[in-house]
Amino acid sequence: MNRPCAARSGMPAGWHTAGWTVVVALTLLACYGLSRLRIDDDLRALVRNGSADFRTTDEVSALFGAPDHDCIIRAAARSGDIFDAAALAQLRDTVGRLRQIDGVEDVRSIFDVRRQGAAGALLPVIPRTRDDLDAEARAAAKARAARHPLVAGHLLSADAASSLLLVRLAPNADRPPLLPEVIAAIERTIDAPRGLSSALDLELTGLPALREQAARSLRRDMLIFNSLGLSLAVVLSAVVARSLRSTVVACVPPFVGAVWAMGMLGLCGTPVNILTSVVPSLALVVGTCDSIHFIEDMRRSVRRGLAPLAASSGAISRVGWACGLTSLVTAIGFASLAAAQIDAVRSFGIAAAVGALASFLAVSLLTPLIAATGFCSGTRLGRSSRTAGRLANHLAAVSLRHARPIALAGGGLTLLLALAGGGIDADNRVVDSLPRDAAASRALRSVDDDFGGAMGVDVVVGWPHDVDWRDGVVLASLDDVHGVLDRSGGISRAISLSTVAAPLPDRARSRLDAEDFRDLVAPESRVALVRARVPDLGSRALEGVYDRVDAELEALQHRHPGWRFELTGMSVVSARNIRQLVRDLGSSLLLEVAVIGAILALAFRSPLAGLVSLVPNVFPLTVIAGLLVATGRSLDPATVIVFNVCLGLAVDDTVHLLSALARHRQAGVPIGTAVRRAVAETGNAVVIGGLVLTVGFATVTASSVPTLAGFGMLACAAVAAATVAELVFLPALLVATDGAVCRRLPGFRDGIFGPRPVKPGTAQP
Repeated sequence: MNRPCAARSGMPAGWHTAGWTVVVALTLLACYGLSRLRIDDDLRALVRNGSADFRTTDEVSALFGAPDHDCIIRAAARSGDIFDAAALAQLRDTVGRLRQIDGVEDVRSIFDVRRQGAAGALLPVIPRTRDDLDAEARAAAKARAARHPLVAGHLLSADAASSLLLVRLAPNADRPPLLPEVIAAIERTIDAPRGLSSALDLELTGLPALREQAARSLRRDMLIFNSLGLSLAVVLSAVVARSLRSTVVACVPPFVGAVWAMGMLGLCGTPVNILTSVVPSLALVVGTCDSIHFIEDMRRSVRRGLAPLAASSGAISRVGWACGLTSLVTAIGFASLAAAQIDAVRSFGIAAAVGALASFLAVSLLTPLIAATGFCSGTRLGRSSRTAGRLANHLAAVSLRHARPIALAGGGLTLLLALAGGGIDADNRVVDSLPRDAAASRALRSVDDDFGGAMGVDVVVGWPHDVDWRDGVVLASLDDVHGVLDRSGGISRAISLSTVAAPLPDRARSRLDAEDFRDLVAPESRVALVRARVPDLGSRALEGVYDRVDAELEALQHRHPGWRFELTGMSVVSARNIRQLVRDLGSSLLLEVAVIGAILALAFRSPLAGLVSLVPNVFPLTVIAGLLVATGRSLDPATVIVFNVCLGLAVDDTVHLLSALARHRQAGVPIGTAVRRAVAETGNAVVIGGLVLTVGFATVTASSVPTLAGFGMLACAAVAAATVAELVFLPALLVATDGAVCRRLPGFRDGIFGPRPVKPGTAQP
């Protein structure tokens, strides 16, 4: 490939001044973008699409409010009886203090439920008195609560040892920036009475609290372990190169690239969520590898006697082209996610593509600029690791000596692991986002055990114009839905208008006021709800439950023409769309790999190179899939992100090695010799880059958050697999493919493969 070489003609004397000006301007622009960044941990935004499920969920939220916006507090009596005098008094006091918190709209508890009195009046289940209730009154209240359909199993456990407080948050208080402050205030309120004098153990759960606590844990662990990993990676780079200046050159540009990537997110108005938060990591991974390749190239030039400025200029020409191709390939691959069904996946694809380009721009500009300064120039760049270079050359030599069997082994192992991992299914549980044995995890399990779950599901029942909401036919339809949910095998604690109104005589039912049941019926819209709960079974199990319910509701609708029966709720939408999100990310990998192969085929003028590159690019992905199968794990958003980061790393090393190979093949060098020379140029950077990234990711495996620890483990395995693929499988595949072409198609020749005239004194391997 004939490319203009800046090193031959020399770069303009003032190019570094212009370069620094551009860097400063882009950094200031990125800082402005960072000031506009917003964090969005709302599950709705993560799984939103244009489906009917989401429209129905929005409709229910507008009419009845969303139960998934409620925090749930489980109050467990230390005496084993929530109606013990001290426990009941403390529970009432806690309700009062929770209602005083800014951002709390209402608190629903056993004290708010009313019963039908003897004269038809509605009376509290637990009498409101100025003084504490005596033992007889508490016993009577306990008996009434145990029989009341709105209390038993919903606000009071079967053994009456625990009760739930449903804390309804005010509008906009269930998302940042208000949510952290509200959750912190609730936590302080329930923590205050702890001690020997407390009669209750209070635990906080519910989707807003779980989301905030999970985000808090992730931010803390990511800050700790990413900082530790980055520090270890910097120390390792300094030790290997025996030069602090070299470490500065290697680490600063990728870091600036990550800052630019995040700044671009802010400028574009893209929120930071669990998907887009990986963009800086992607920029760091790709940028670190590219930066190491830049440094190695400049070290070689300095050793040959070139001036630092000329060495920097030459690196831009040789390595910069490969880095640009890597970024272009990665960006186009991620941009293919624009075809996904989930809005958040499409945003992630565009953000990741922008991040890859930002990383390339930062590394290509800053690395030669810093290296050309008096602080880092010349021998101050340190020296290449002889151990890493010898290891890379040894692996390549073994690969070339046994090219055919290693090529077959690499292709066969990749295919075998791909088949083994083909059956991996998507799954996602809330508890996996929380630290192991955290208070929030224990509270979630307790609510699941005592009350059937902390997450809500709704069935919307609609009726024709000529039917009154108090008619028996409406209550009978609601009872039919109760039966469907009871048979679902996962949904429990269903409650509806029928729960309260069905036992009433016709006269009492006709006097019912819709305002008293505003959470269950909307007469003006002719719809009612059946509300139930589900435990944290995981999206895979819940999707099966919801599919069974949908099938029965569809049959019910056929038996009632003109009626409406729809299953909805954020638990339903998230179970289905989280799995769709994972499927979108997973299936897009196939498209990304195909796009990458096609671009490499065009870039190196070799269709065969595009095909051969599939093995080293896909092999690390299949290793991750094999690990998931071996450890019994399922795909979730965090694990799928590892695939995308790993693919970016594998493509980076593949492009650098093929680029070096193409330069040597142009001179008529045989394929074996060209591969040796290419590995001699790039192998050191491949090994060092893999080692640095492995150390960085290894620290994350110590996280107490299962999803984060799993991310670190899979990332380490992916980096190791990518290094093996580049130094063992790719050289063998190149030589074996060239040999097959020369034997079977002697007249074939492209940018890399096919016969080349042998220079005098050069022997085939």
